[in-house]
Order: sequence, then C-alpha cells, then structure tokens
Amino acid sequence: MNANRKKAELLAYQTMDQLDTTGQNTAYYKEKFAKMDDKEFYEFVSLPLCIKFQHKAFEVEPTMEDINNALEVLKVPLLEKVNLGFLYKNKDGVPVKSKECMVVPVPVKKMKQFLTKKNSMSTDISQRDMKTGLLINFDKNGATSDREMEGLNIMELDYTITEFSRFKADSMDAKNEMYNTISNTGMVSIKNMPVSVDDSLSKNLLNVYLIGCMLDSNLISEDYHLPITLKDKKKSVERET
Repeated sequence: MNANRKKAELLAYQTMDQLDTTGQNTAYYKEKFAKMDDKEFYEFVSLPLCIKFQHKAFEVEPTMEDINNALEVLKVPLLEKVNLGFLYKNKDGVPVKSKECMVVPVPVKKMKQFLTKKNSMSTDISQRDMKTGLLINFDKNGATSDREMEGLNIMELDYTITEFSRFKADSMDAKNEMYNTISNTGMVSIKNMPVSVDDSLSKNLLNVYLIGCMLDSNLISEDYHLPITLKDKKKSVERET
C-alpha cells in the first residue's frame, strides 16, 4: 500500500508540475497528502474526480501546451476516435468509429464576450414570424447578425454560412428534415440535406412583394414561372404519362 501510494502521489505531482508551472498546485497537494495516513489517502483517491486543478485568475491558468504536457505524463490522448455503436456494428460486433475528437475536458477560460452573449442572448428559435421568417420576442436575440455573416464570409466558411442561412434559419422543410435525421441516426451532414429553392419564408415574402411591384426575379421563379406552377405542370405531365 505504501509503495503504491508513493507512485500515485508522484504521478499527481508530476502532472501538476506540467499544468501549473508556478508549483502552487503541487505544493497544495503535498501539504494535503502529508496529513493523511494510508487509509485516508485510499478513501480520498477512491472518490470520483478526487484530484482537481486549482485555478487562480490571471496567475494559475494553464496553456494548451501545459495541458498537452500533462496529458503526456498521464499517457492520455487529448483527441481519439470514439466508438459509435448506436450507428453501426459489423457482423463481428465491432462498432464504426468517429473521426478524432476531443475526449478530455480542457480547462481553458472562456472569452468574456462569449459569456456575455451566452448569458444575455437566447439559444432557442421556436418563436418565429411565419410570414417574414424572422425570430421574434425573446428568441429574436438568437438570430445571426449581418456582421457575423460577413465574418464567416471573410473566413470562407461556406458550409457554416449554408447551415446558418438555411437549416438554422427559415428553410422550414429542410429544418424539419434535419431534426428527423438527427433523431433517427444521431447525426446529420448538410451534404446529404438538399434544400429546394422555394424553401425559405423570407425569399417567398420578398418574391411576393416584387411580383406586386410588377418585377420579375429569379429568387424562387424559373423561366417566369413560380415553383407551384412548375410543380402543377410536372404533376399533370406525370398523370398523362
């Protein structure tokens, strides 16, 4: 027991030395463990998440390099593939794996702007004006701003723009299809989620205004025909054939 305790303590000290270069965390746990006998130490380390990193704002805050160094001591990867058995298993019962993803909670301090936005803005999109497609009431804070869209465009994040302007905006049919796919399979890819040209509340409203002004556009129309006209024409041709 005494030999195993020394190994456990040494591992904790080496890890904290990498995470906290000031040595304050190592000193804290050395003082804490010195007061314990072997039985008390065993009961302590048997608790879930017993050894916690002690933060101190602007003084004891590990960088990603410190975190990676500590993980090397523990021989634990920051990124690894995760078994997705709920999606698929082969005939031998081996589950399909995800791409590498973060599996270790990283204690990196959030930016103040992010905390302010999270605490002061809504994250729901259920309250919507079904004519304009705009979020209303308390949910209107959850809309993507013009500046945010411009930033995404500058960074050439085309898939993110597509996601925010269609599935997470006012393309209601695509949104419902996305929700159903997530519910059934646990994941979704926009590559497999086609969006029809007329599946947008705001585009339909603007197109109506333009028609009322005797102006034709290609927002949802094709060859001077509205989508509903083309659909009816296609149905009549299918019935004739």
